Amino acid sequence: MITGHRGKAQWLRGADANLVVAVYVTRTDHAQFHAGFYHRDHGDARVLHFAWDRELCNDAPDDVCEGRDYGLVTLSLDDDDAQTLCALCRLVARRYSVTFRFRFAEWRPRFDLGTAEVIPPALDERYGFTCATFVLAMLRSAAVGELLALDQWPVPTPYGTDDRWQKKLVKMLCPTEASPEDVANVLAGIGARRVLPTDVAGGAMKSREVWPVGFVDARREGEQIAACLP
Repeated sequence: MITGHRGKAQWLRGADANLVVAVYVTRTDHAQFHAGFYHRDHGDARVLHFAWDRELCNDAPDDVCEGRDYGLVTLSLDDDDAQTLCALCRLVARRYSVTFRFRFAEWRPRFDLGTAEVIPPALDERYGFTCATFVLAMLRSAAVGELLALDQWPVPTPYGTDDRWQKKLVKMLCPTEASPEDVANVLAGIGARRVLPTDVAGGAMKSREVWPVGFVDARREGEQIAACLP
């Protein structure tokens, strides 16, 4: 954790307002980033983000990654959709703070707007979220639709960057699992398509009319965003 420096917000698209939802993105390491869902509904701004296994947080923006500058990409939504998403953030934060698993296996869930139930339900613990796929699930929930054309994302190649990233996190997750079955649930996700936090922010740079955003456009915009974040 970096101390002694207050992170600075960069509005990469749009600006803060009394009612606003945006994709939050910050650099956590040389080549690693973290994404969340910035929301403000005529009150204090918060960022709902999936920090780690069983750790869903709803933090003040400056507290998500202390000392790190962060980028914000306002979503091109009307007021009704923005308020719906803000309400859903509060509901999901209350219900699931220590529930969700950090997993790679591909699925495309959404949250029921009234109850925050996950649809379809995760039948077992092979299924969960990364920080990026959690943001996508939130957007999918409010009838906003798919931000990204996920079928265009490449499958990891053996020993490639995404494959190494998945195996590195597996080594971090497996010692915390209670049984061989739990370990198998983690391993089941190796080889799934990897959506980067910067891909989500890059896709959000595009207007809603062109959603879902393809891989090439989202990755290109995301790389430009990454270059703006120290």
